[in-house]
Amino acid sequence: MDVIPMGSSWLFPEERPWVIQQLLNFGLIKYDNRRELPLKSGGKTDIYINLRDARNNPKAISFLATLFATSLQRLDATRDVSRFVEVPDSVSCFAGSLAVLVDMPYLTIREQGKEGRVADAKVIGTSIKGERVVILDDVITNGASKIIPHQKCAELGLDNQALVVLVDRQQGWQQHLLKAGIRMPVWAGMTLDDVRRYLIETGIMQRCALDVERLNPIILALDGKSWDEILPIIDELRVTGCILKVNDLLFNEGIEYLLPKLTTYGRIMADLKIHDIPNTAANIAKRLLVCPPWAVTVHGSGGGGMIKAVVDALAATDTKVLVVTVLTSIDKETCEEIYTCLPLDQVARLAEIAYRAGAQGLVCSPEEVADLRAKYPDMTLVTPGIRSVGQDADDQKRIATPAKAIANGSNHLVMGRQIFGAPDPVAEVKRLLKEELNITL
Repeated sequence: MDVIPMGSSWLFPEERPWVIQQLLNFGLIKYDNRRELPLKSGGKTDIYINLRDARNNPKAISFLATLFATSLQRLDATRDVSRFVEVPDSVSCFAGSLAVLVDMPYLTIREQGKEGRVADAKVIGTSIKGERVVILDDVITNGASKIIPHQKCAELGLDNQALVVLVDRQQGWQQHLLKAGIRMPVWAGMTLDDVRRYLIETGIMQRCALDVERLNPIILALDGKSWDEILPIIDELRVTGCILKVNDLLFNEGIEYLLPKLTTYGRIMADLKIHDIPNTAANIAKRLLVCPPWAVTVHGSGGGGMIKAVVDALAATDTKVLVVTVLTSIDKETCEEIYTCLPLDQVARLAEIAYRAGAQGLVCSPEEVADLRAKYPDMTLVTPGIRSVGQDADDQKRIATPAKAIANGSNHLVMGRQIFGAPDPVAEVKRLLKEELNITL
């Protein structure tokens, strides 16, 4: 059996789809396209892993015992684990079968003890002080339910090597455990993102209703955020149909890694702002063929030949080539300094170059969108610099409200700081759609 270092997943990538499908076959995964499944924490989710129901099927019990035996066999040999600890109730139904498979004794540690017992009400089984153990559970969310078992192991003098779970729901357990003073390695077979991606890619679940995606004009700018920071937000926003704009994250994570993962949560605007000689621009664009996004951006100032090279490189896909005209951070004075003309004139010049080169859309400020809509009725017009009334303009110079930009001809509105700066980004997106754009999803 292969030994996998702690820090990676204990299931290989090629094993995860089979495991997920088995869980589905045994009815141990519940899913809901509307993301309305209730959680113990009071929130809602689209996917719920429920190993407790394995009790209904001996074959499911055998499957889970074999699966978790794999995790124990793949532990780093230097850890020399001699006992596992199960946390009721998810592991309880197959803990005995697992102990037989791996020839290893186990303890049961309850979060809440039962009253009236002669023995320790929180612990079932005996252990030897100094033993190396691992705690087993089905999933980890914020880590709160894992604190008591870890502390009880310490009280018993056990050396807890890790928490081994099947699924990491990626809900902030790292920060929660550190705050509690616990530095316990967590080893998951896969993430909830892995499960979600499989269900959506196979058509078992729907990423978002097509009519909802069509109605929502918001492009969410995921600027300056890590994958772990954006995941909880795009998870909740998936059903609203926002387009997801990435630039620095795309560079950091890599095109081939990030695009397939991010496509699970929405259409992607790969904001690469390509600007190079035609051959290099085409080579960059070809990198997108691994998972063609909804759109890619190129700088209009790169010229018609460069734009056409990108258009040709993506001709076999549905990816839109959006030509960036004059950045919304550029005011009149700066535009005259760079281009020796006013923004509207330069935007018009670059738009004409983009149109002749075969681009499908333009990126412009709200100040130019009405003129461009009149001249190019069929092009996709994307406008950054969108702010609600009373919001700080930050470094944007040519701005407008969402409603005004749409009224002037914008197809899509790029928004980031207003949404991420809100106390509840998800609620802010829903408010913008309902109250300012009169869109009911």
